[in-house]
Amino acid sequence: MKKISLTLLIVCISFTFLLNFAMPEFAGKMKDNIRSMNILYSYSVTKSFSEQAQDTIELASVPSGKTETRNADFRSDVKLEGTPLNIKAVVKESLNKPQDYKIKEKLTGPEKGFSSRKYYLTRNYDKGRYTVIRTNKITGKEKVYVGTYYEPRTQDPFAKWSRDEK
Repeated sequence: MKKISLTLLIVCISFTFLLNFAMPEFAGKMKDNIRSMNILYSYSVTKSFSEQAQDTIELASVPSGKTETRNADFRSDVKLEGTPLNIKAVVKESLNKPQDYKIKEKLTGPEKGFSSRKYYLTRNYDKGRYTVIRTNKITGKEKVYVGTYYEPRTQDPFAKWSRDEK
C-alpha cells in the first residue's frame, strides 16, 4: 500500500512539474477548461436586490487659488460575504462585471471666501442576497448556498463630486 501511495505521489509531482514549468501555456489552458467544465454539478443562481450601497474616497483637497493635477485609476469590483470558495466563481458569473474609472485632470481650488475644495469619488453598489442551488448531475442531490453580494451598479457605478469648505 505504501509503495502504491509513493508511486502515485511521484506521478502527481511529475505531472505538476511538467504542466507548470515545462509547458506553462498548456497548464493555463487546462486550468481554464477544468473551471469551465461543470461535469459533476449544475448550478442555479438567483439574486434579490435589497439596497444601494456606497463607498466614498477623498481624492484631493485643493487650497483656494491653487491647482493640482491628479492621475488615478479606481476599480469597483464584486464583493461577496458568506460565500464558500467552491461556489465563488459561479456567483460572480451571475453578477455585474467590475468597472474601471480613470482620472486624469486638473483640480482647482475654490473661489475666495472658502479655504479649500475637497474632491471625492463614490463607488455605487447594488447590495442583495443570492441563493445557489448546486445539483449533483449523477445523484440529483441538491445543496443550497446563501450569501450577500455587492455588485457595481450598471447605471452610474462611479460619481465624482466636490465640496467647498470655509
